[in-house]
Amino acid sequence: MPRKKPAIAAPPPNPALSAALDSAEGLDREIAILRDLIHKAAAKQNEKLDLEDQLDLLDTVGKTAPALARLLKARRDLANQDLDPAALLRQALLELEEEWPELKKFAEQFRK
Repeated sequence: MPRKKPAIAAPPPNPALSAALDSAEGLDREIAILRDLIHKAAAKQNEKLDLEDQLDLLDTVGKTAPALARLLKARRDLANQDLDPAALLRQALLELEEEWPELKKFAEQFRK
């Protein structure tokens, strides 16, 4: 009787990979896939389908639509995050500190 190979543990999550998958580009790709799936399900809909097939199509759309909504909200949140005034101000101050050593010394007093 052949021996089963021991299960290999999954590697720990890679933060860089997770960030790449969460990027707007990755979201846009997943949004396109879900939209395409919904369009295909809608295109298959006709009166000749039996009840079971119609229920399968409705199930597909019913599961896909909320996932699509979540991805659209995530994309909106990512876009809004780029326009966050506090983040923009922090970035501008950091850039000024790099260009102006006196400001950097002054700011260090308050970071301690």
